[in-house]
Amino acid sequence: MHTTTIQYAGLKKLFFVVSLASSIQSATLAQGVPAPTGTAPTQAGASTPSTGLLTAAQYDDVATLLIGKTPASGLPASLNQSQKWSTYTQTVEANWAEYTQKIGVPMVEWAKNEVPSVSETVFYPFSGPDFTTAFQIYPNAKRYIMIAMQSAERPLNLGLTSPQATDQALDIMISAWQLYGTHGFFVTEYLDRYYYATQGRIGSSTFITIFMKLQGFELDRIVPIKVNSEGDVEEIPAETRNWPSVRIYATKAGKPIVVDYLKMDLSNPGLQASPENLKFVQLSAANPTIFKAASHLPQNANFNMIAKEVLGRAPLVVQDETALNYSALVKSFDVSLYGKFVIAHHAFQSYHTDLAQAFAQRTDIKPLNYRFGYYKDGNYAVLIARRKQNQ
Repeated sequence: MHTTTIQYAGLKKLFFVVSLASSIQSATLAQGVPAPTGTAPTQAGASTPSTGLLTAAQYDDVATLLIGKTPASGLPASLNQSQKWSTYTQTVEANWAEYTQKIGVPMVEWAKNEVPSVSETVFYPFSGPDFTTAFQIYPNAKRYIMIAMQSAERPLNLGLTSPQATDQALDIMISAWQLYGTHGFFVTEYLDRYYYATQGRIGSSTFITIFMKLQGFELDRIVPIKVNSEGDVEEIPAETRNWPSVRIYATKAGKPIVVDYLKMDLSNPGLQASPENLKFVQLSAANPTIFKAASHLPQNANFNMIAKEVLGRAPLVVQDETALNYSALVKSFDVSLYGKFVIAHHAFQSYHTDLAQAFAQRTDIKPLNYRFGYYKDGNYAVLIARRKQNQ
């Protein structure tokens, strides 16, 4: 989910991310669930000074602090001394409750009734750190593959920050949360402004961690990953300095899941320059897919490689108007329409006139009772595309 305008492959792309300038030292590994086929799990154990690895209990403390709660081990001194901590906890609680009521619960109920159940892998290109939508649309999946341009890095560990850095972090995250309940996204500053400004590089894993914890998951471990020459994901040593891509192992109600978040350029030049990434996309695109707030990039000629793979391989697609062209979808998919669509967001008004025509002409459109994607004055649309037989 993307909300701040930045340049991406010649287009203005709205990114869902908050970055903050604080120095963090955290890495997290603990015993987890088995890795998916084709991966090479690393060994995990107790915390060691040489690597900074955390146990599962310590990692749970990190996640608990990020959602504004006090962990079983108690509140760190830096937060006890912070006058901003109580504001942060209240802001997270109030906005998550508002989001759950206005967007989360209606989305879950809608998906339960309308979206075919998926029990294996889900593919979410252009995702940002939006685990919440992926989980609410496909709640029974075992693995979630998320791809975006933001770096993952290690989750923000509020237990290790100095008092000054803690207040700075809380200031930015309070601001980010203030409109989340209403709009379902963070209002943000430019990613690069904070990500490259200091030694503390806070990326998507912080926000994925927040959303997973708020959704009731226990996070078991997180490891850095890369795509190998065969197009498979493999884990790399936790001592690696930067973590642009991560794998998160988590459990909810006894059910284990894996989230693979990969920093990847999905433009045609990006995929052509990295054959291993193209192989990975080809493998991933054979799974049920979701698009949301994708800035109409899949409709742009510079991103037609990723569009072609999903159109040719995915058995099921759930998307808003910013993703695959309606006229291309209906050739190979049975497409159901929900909500209302007249015109795209003002930044992309030249896109998807074919979809607007379909909404004007079709008589089988179903209602949509929650916000999905960019603000368009109540003009929200979802498409469910099921692949036709023999296609």
